[in-house]
Amino acid sequence: MSVALLFFDGIGIGENNPEINPFARYKSKFFRAFNDGGDYTAEYGGIIIPTDATLDISGLPQSATGQTVIFTGVNAPKIMNGHINGLPTPTLRQILLSESIFLKLKNLGKKATFANAYSKHYFELRGEKLSATTYAVMASDIPFRWCDIELQEGKAIPADLTGEFLKRFYPDIKVITPEESGEILAGLLEEYDFVLYEFPFTDEAGHEQNFELAIKYIDRIERFLDSLLSKVDLGKHLIILTSDHGNLEDLSVKTHTMNKVPTIIWGKAREKVGRRINSLLDITPAIIEFFEGEV
Repeated sequence: MSVALLFFDGIGIGENNPEINPFARYKSKFFRAFNDGGDYTAEYGGIIIPTDATLDISGLPQSATGQTVIFTGVNAPKIMNGHINGLPTPTLRQILLSESIFLKLKNLGKKATFANAYSKHYFELRGEKLSATTYAVMASDIPFRWCDIELQEGKAIPADLTGEFLKRFYPDIKVITPEESGEILAGLLEEYDFVLYEFPFTDEAGHEQNFELAIKYIDRIERFLDSLLSKVDLGKHLIILTSDHGNLEDLSVKTHTMNKVPTIIWGKAREKVGRRINSLLDITPAIIEFFEGEV
């Protein structure tokens, strides 16, 4: 009985309008809920839960606080008196280091991992300016997976699902398909109690208002999900997909949106877990309660 948390940056539930919403133009099998109707189910028996990202704090939801909420269950915008964009501030870093889902699972005796492949240069170049997921992992001393080791061995997933981004900087990096990334994650679920994966590029495409790039990324995600969901035992495992704020679903604006985000749940106890989730605050508690047998 394992859980995969799939985090895709900047995806909201938008209008069923192919002129502004690339999910409507693509006719997605998974992201087919719209705020003016649509289907709130996904292929492979998934259910789509419209999830509040504002947390009753004024202003557009942002990445640093939203991701801190997802990976800790702590109301970071309330603590910060607003939504904070970009990377975690010193205060948010401390929240992640003390309340991370990885630390909570470690305290429950669960075996967890982060599937993304890192480069050593990421840490050398960024110093303390690291992603929320990175700080969440650091909280529990879980080893990172490296692009020159685990990715080459088929035991890690590139952030873009193919490795094309990494290959621009590291010519020897192996490029794989989204389907292969799905197979890798399915394999990790058999080895670990909890697996996290992060795809950050959807938010970038939204800010660029780039329809071609958006469709490219949606296609990758669809192929990845098809591969993953066809290979895992959904009677045994729980798959949760969520986001931190809206953006890609409305390319008529460069900014984030006030739209709810889709939390898509497949597999074991999906209905019970789905009833537990109303806002981003509920993601980590729902996963912890799943392992404790409370949902």
